[in-house]
Amino acid sequence: MSTYADINTQNIVVNIIVADAEFVATQTDKTYVEYDDENPAGIGYTYDPDTGLFIVPPTPEPTEPTEPDDEQ
Repeated sequence: MSTYADINTQNIVVNIIVADAEFVATQTDKTYVEYDDENPAGIGYTYDPDTGLFIVPPTPEPTEPTEPDDEQ
């Protein structure tokens, strides 16, 4: 069995599955890309079909906490 990333039409990983190649070959309505520890994938990663690499999504900038409004 291998691990596959389920890729949407924007090349974003939307799911991860563990399956054998025969099963993946029968899934004609989805795009699966096999990955390994040297080229890991995760939900939210972007797949670059030109290089075959998965790109980690950017980390959002932290936001400053807001003070509660004292007016009641």
